[in-house]
Amino acid sequence: MQQKLHQNYPDRRMSRRNFFQFGGAIIAGSSLSMRPMIDWIDGQDEPPKKIVQYRTLGRTGFKVSDIAMGGTRSTDANVVRYAYERGINYFDTGETYTRGASERAIGDAQPFMDRKKIFITTKLHLNPNETVEAIIGRLHQCLERLKTDYVDALFMHGVNQVSELDHAGYHAAIQQLKAEGRVRFAGLSCHGPRRDEGDSMEQVCLAAAEDGRFDIMLFIYNFMNREPGEKILAACDKKKIGTTGMKTSPGILKVDPFDPENLTEQQEENLNRMMARGMTREQAIQRMQEQFKSQQESYEKTRPFIEKYGITSQEQLRLLSIQWVLQNPRMHTVCVSFADMELIDKVVPLSGTKLSEAGQRFLEDFELAYNIQYCRHGCHLCVDACPHHVPVSTIMRYAYYYACQGREKEAMVKYARLMGGEVSPCLGCEAPCVQACPYGVAVSANLMQAHALLRFA
Repeated sequence: MQQKLHQNYPDRRMSRRNFFQFGGAIIAGSSLSMRPMIDWIDGQDEPPKKIVQYRTLGRTGFKVSDIAMGGTRSTDANVVRYAYERGINYFDTGETYTRGASERAIGDAQPFMDRKKIFITTKLHLNPNETVEAIIGRLHQCLERLKTDYVDALFMHGVNQVSELDHAGYHAAIQQLKAEGRVRFAGLSCHGPRRDEGDSMEQVCLAAAEDGRFDIMLFIYNFMNREPGEKILAACDKKKIGTTGMKTSPGILKVDPFDPENLTEQQEENLNRMMARGMTREQAIQRMQEQFKSQQESYEKTRPFIEKYGITSQEQLRLLSIQWVLQNPRMHTVCVSFADMELIDKVVPLSGTKLSEAGQRFLEDFELAYNIQYCRHGCHLCVDACPHHVPVSTIMRYAYYYACQGREKEAMVKYARLMGGEVSPCLGCEAPCVQACPYGVAVSANLMQAHALLRFA
């Protein structure tokens, strides 16, 4: 049954409870104005209410809105329609997003949109030996949910090894689907390696650019994780490949301070588990102090930032982070996960804008203050140093889903499947990962905090 759409758009609510806390400095609900941070285009006194900039999506030739609707949290056709009416014409979804509800939301909004004026992508996680017939069958199910005869692009989802780029079933299916008019372009998304094995996001995407068969890529790019993304953008620009950005705002996971005389419940539990493995309480306390030392030092480094900017909201950081990405013309569109209309109203005015000097200084100061608290999405430079092969980047990505995207249950299920619900190898470990991290992130402390978020009670 088609979902009933509200003509007048009822009350719009934006959930603020799932944003990261940034070292205790950033809290929800701040009333600080964004106006000093943003220069509206063409000297306007007020922000635009609709998308004002469209960019050519590489060799597809399609003019896409510089802000796209990501579908990881989208389940409401009214929100899809509202995004369309605000000028958004790129809709990113996937077979597994909200168990198909994301695709259905786009499908239920179809009667209110001009199909020829929008660009829809969907994605499939593929098994190594998946057949052409199986892939085509899954795509047809996506089309049924989307209520359309074709998708503009079918992505290989979450590619984490260069060898996966040559998936015979996918490429044969793409050829057949293109001939049938069911798919127009081929694409891939990449977060980096899922487990301890695999290749970096940079390696996968650069190899895909050289491969020549992919028309669009979705990858991570933000102001604190810029180097891999900029290499990929340059390669895609050279090959005229469409580029879409995700995870444009860094997620800084707040780690509880460590006080041996006043342990948190989670710290006491970790301490007891270390003692059960043969450590004395004194040895366990010492090891935990070592693990939390760099994290504590990083808090001290944030004080000048807090004193300079006062209490700053997550919303402010997120909007400035998106705007930073928008300034790069090589990034054709930025995928933002819109779960409600209020967030659309906050993000759409960024279209075609640039950071003010104040906004640029804010991001530069933030990067200096919180550099060693951000475990970079897609990075796996510490994995080889880990004696237990813990997939650090993947765990921290799941923590990002939990705390920043409102995908708590999904993140917990993914974590349980990945690690069996444990990061116990990190307890009592001497943490060679910390020395291997070029950014000095307190990896083990972050992992234990992520475990506290993601484990099933």
